[in-house]
Amino acid sequence: MDIDYNLVQRAQMLLTLDHPLTHVREILLKEGYPQEQVIELMDATEEVLNYLVPPQYDKNKIGIDILHPGEEKTQGRKPTVDILIDKRSGRLELITSDQPETWRVANEVRKAIKRQRKATKYYH
Repeated sequence: MDIDYNLVQRAQMLLTLDHPLTHVREILLKEGYPQEQVIELMDATEEVLNYLVPPQYDKNKIGIDILHPGEEKTQGRKPTVDILIDKRSGRLELITSDQPETWRVANEVRKAIKRQRKATKYYH
């Protein structure tokens, strides 16, 4: 399928403005671009670029940013989420599961959650 060049340009602009891929899809559809083209472009973008959709935050989720080896801790460093924790269930989602540090931190967080739940159960 041929994809409208204006659609490609608009999608590129939205992605460079750090919109999540799902949000870009919604914007393009609301702007009236053909649904088939939008879906094909977004699927191709996700597949080819291995695009990681930023996690959706709400009052029930906590994001953890890990400073990985080779990264410099600077004020201009853009924070990223490596681990997402659901406050209600304690479930962890590893966003950067390819990084060993993410696994180490996740294991420590799991231990801390387990200890906290035992302490809470003991006092109630």
